[in-house]
Amino acid sequence: SSGINAEWPLRPGEKDGKTSEGVFEVALPLKEKDLVEAEKEIVDFVEGDVIKLQCNKLETVTELFWTCNGKKMKNGKGNVMIINKKAFSELVLKPAKLSDKGTCTCHAKGQGTEDSADIQVRVLENEVTITSQVDDITCKQGEKKPCNLEWSIDTKIGTVKPRDVQICLYKNEKKTNCKVSRLKKDIYSRSFGYQRKPQSSGPYIAVVTVKGKEYISDPITLTVTPKGKKGE
Repeated sequence: SSGINAEWPLRPGEKDGKTSEGVFEVALPLKEKDLVEAEKEIVDFVEGDVIKLQCNKLETVTELFWTCNGKKMKNGKGNVMIINKKAFSELVLKPAKLSDKGTCTCHAKGQGTEDSADIQVRVLENEVTITSQVDDITCKQGEKKPCNLEWSIDTKIGTVKPRDVQICLYKNEKKTNCKVSRLKKDIYSRSFGYQRKPQSSGPYIAVVTVKGKEYISDPITLTVTPKGKKGE
């Protein structure tokens, strides 16, 4: 018959004048299969946000569980929720904590084989950089030329919409007279038209809210000089 013979005779050996023969069997290794794969191998998050890690099933899986930084995850414990579906398993961490960063692993067992998939979980610092585009500015009352206070905003965690930015008068460490910013060519601004008055003078700040946290710029001082003032 044809096929692979899993038995090979040992060469005769001689010891103490005696000859011996033997047969040994070779166990051919099972072909390894990929049981699972990560939907994303790297997932970034911001503290307080929701982390969703997905592990897709490629073959029949008889057992599946998650570990993060070597610790087995349990559904309903702490901020952990595990959703198991026919085609995938999802680990949800809500709300995300700084201690959640590291490596989470999806472990799977199948018929005669095991597999795992690692997901790197990285934390992004909720950084917002607010930069003034003008120095302290002086404008005349009644002048048609607009008087604009302008800032640029840089953040690692998405787009800042105009309604997320309020520009306020800031006196005695209190915000007053706040207005929603206008956005044009990546510049957030507040414009004071010809009806501006000297009472509008003072330091103004941009107040930016991102992911529920508030960030405040350095002030720009607006000075509105009265019309008809001598020397103007």
